[in-house]
Amino acid sequence: MSYAKAARGVGSRGAGRYLGRGGPQAGGRRGAGVLRRSNTYDEMFASETDHGAYLAMGVSNCFRKDEDGKLTEVQVIEPINATTLETMNIGAATSFRYVTGVTLGDVVGMDKAALDLPEDYLEAEFCEDFKTRAEICARTWDRPYPQEMLMDIVPLGTSKSDWNFDVSKHKRVLNLVHEVSDEDNIKQDKSIDVYGRFDDEEEGEA
Repeated sequence: MSYAKAARGVGSRGAGRYLGRGGPQAGGRRGAGVLRRSNTYDEMFASETDHGAYLAMGVSNCFRKDEDGKLTEVQVIEPINATTLETMNIGAATSFRYVTGVTLGDVVGMDKAALDLPEDYLEAEFCEDFKTRAEICARTWDRPYPQEMLMDIVPLGTSKSDWNFDVSKHKRVLNLVHEVSDEDNIKQDKSIDVYGRFDDEEEGEA
């Protein structure tokens, strides 16, 4: 499917889908909470996937830790949900260098050579469970607010690179496993100690 054809279909398809659900746009009652909750459930766990759906996809700067604890830089291709891209667009620090607007059908085959993408994508690797994550992220874009307010951030078929890229403070380590220690548990207990039990213990030690 061409980008131009998909671009024409994404907005109109999403608008028609939501206008027919009995919500505020269709004159539905404000208090129809059960209906809205059911629709959200259907969207998140739908078994059928629309391959013409819009998807934001980017290259993020990540790291892997070897047995000696040394970090090695790696570029990873990841799908991006609507909320994350909105946060990036207002200036939040991010590990993403590039973001491109694609259709889900363009990328589920994970064939980089078949896509017209910046060179950085060709040198990057797909994230773990890319297809599943891409399908989930695409559903976040198939809602009224993202389609009306956020899809112009990175229009279909375009790429954007002027993000607030910064990994100096928070590095994303892909294979990092955090082992919880007894000391961690004690710190957590202290943070939620509403009865002052640890205060009494510390006074006794002093």
